[in-house]
Amino acid sequence: MSVSPRIALTGVLSACALSTLLAGCIQQPPEDPPSASAPAQPQAAALPASPIANEDPQLAAHMKTPEFRREYRTKQEQLQNEAQIQESAPWLGHTGLSDAQERALPRYVRMELGQSLQDAHAVQAQDLEYMGNYPEPDGTVYYWRIPDKANAHGDTHAGPAYAYIRKGTDGVYYTDWGNRTPPLG
Repeated sequence: MSVSPRIALTGVLSACALSTLLAGCIQQPPEDPPSASAPAQPQAAALPASPIANEDPQLAAHMKTPEFRREYRTKQEQLQNEAQIQESAPWLGHTGLSDAQERALPRYVRMELGQSLQDAHAVQAQDLEYMGNYPEPDGTVYYWRIPDKANAHGDTHAGPAYAYIRKGTDGVYYTDWGNRTPPLG
């Protein structure tokens, strides 16, 4: 399959850049959950780290372009602006996690899906269905079912997708999403 550079740039730019930055999931220290009241201000020089040797050389070259740097700064500003918005959902304040952790989850899901609150069909906190928390071998895991409209981003896995925050046995919180399912019934 051949993909034009323009399609690859517009369709995959945000996902590639953010995936490179996140390296799969967001990790929070055990005693230092993110602060919803004082997000860090974007820095003009804050750009992704140098590419790893086994990364795609075309992607590495693209990440050095002025266009990519503009897109990256714009995305960082968007994330900072969305962090100021207080969403509402029935599960907020009822999971046992900190307010900051709960409020960061819908932003994380949108970021992973390449969505923004300004998008007409963006996933919002009220769209996420809190499934509960469960003790599992790798720690306590808090699950939210992601609505089917999230599949519009092109994910091909079968079945529902879940966002989850796992408090590892080391006390560190990890936020991720995928087809890991809660141990129901």
